Amino acid sequence: MIVITGRAQVAEDKREAFRPVAERQVTLSRKEAGCLGYGYYEDAMDPGTFLFYEEWKDQAAVDFHFAQPYCLEFMAAVGELATNAPQVVIHQVENTQTIG
Repeated sequence: MIVITGRAQVAEDKREAFRPVAERQVTLSRKEAGCLGYGYYEDAMDPGTFLFYEEWKDQAAVDFHFAQPYCLEFMAAVGELATNAPQVVIHQVENTQTIG
């Protein structure tokens, strides 16, 4: 499994424009066969900081995802709406364990 985390800081006057862009990305990404989970959240303690969490079946699923036109459009929009370069980190997960 591959986990991708992202963080984007969006100025107050651009947040209303950012939310539908992020929601479209989540909705379309969740429909991809290799997507195990995808969500975004605004940090309650740091308004304007948006966090993304994605889980993908394998590298082929990630490659497919990043090649989709809507993903390329999303990355361009984030570049325009964010106050600085978004941070994206890819995590290779070898094994997981459910607690409880």
